[in-house]
Amino acid sequence: MHLSFKRVIFVAAAASFAVLPARAGSDNATLLEEADLPVRGVVKAIDQAALSTDLNARVSKIGFREGQAFKKGDLLVAFDCERYKAEAQSADANYREMRLTLDSNEHLEKLSAVGKHDVGISKARADKAQAEAQGLQSRLAQCEVMAPFDGRVSELSVNLHEQPQPNKPYLVIVGYGRLEIELIVPSHWLSWLKPGAEFQFNVDETKKIYHARVDRIGAAVDAVSQMVKLIAIFDTAADSVLPGMSGAARFASPNG
Repeated sequence: MHLSFKRVIFVAAAASFAVLPARAGSDNATLLEEADLPVRGVVKAIDQAALSTDLNARVSKIGFREGQAFKKGDLLVAFDCERYKAEAQSADANYREMRLTLDSNEHLEKLSAVGKHDVGISKARADKAQAEAQGLQSRLAQCEVMAPFDGRVSELSVNLHEQPQPNKPYLVIVGYGRLEIELIVPSHWLSWLKPGAEFQFNVDETKKIYHARVDRIGAAVDAVSQMVKLIAIFDTAADSVLPGMSGAARFASPNG
């Protein structure tokens, strides 16, 4: 969720509770009245990622399009990395050459045919060649992007034979197996609202009510609106719920 959208939620939530008058000596009645108000919330995916690359390579395969579901380990995108493969092979060959030179010098050192200085230089060159070869192998591992979790493609901004812009997301994926609910409530509710508190969440899009509970409380209170963020999780299966859906949460009264 973007910061500006979060601010909108904070302001809207604050406005919904501002209509309640402050009445001296009736704090408990006010809490009961506030708790009966629905609290807006947004569903978010716990698993989500915006993928980018700095490879100078074109896309050779796209495994899934926007909206399609994938499993962990599925191929999402592949790049044409023939040039990187050739560079990796050259680096491997160079390392083998440096390694042979080192082995030879270590043998000659035992025969007092070369000094320790020459052996040290050979070892440094072999270590450098090995590091370069490993670095290129690491680059090759980026040529095939595998799904890190079960999910769906949210955004795809590259086509076959195109080269993604360096370090700019070309693929956004979201998991559909693990969801959480982000809620904004008055900060003084923390006097009675604790992690584990149960509530009902009515999702606008599905028109269904789901059981959920508070998992954790935000680290800070918004100083302007005096609201605080809650993160909740579904207690029951929410197969039809997608990230980005919103709804209203209704808590039990402070007195249970």
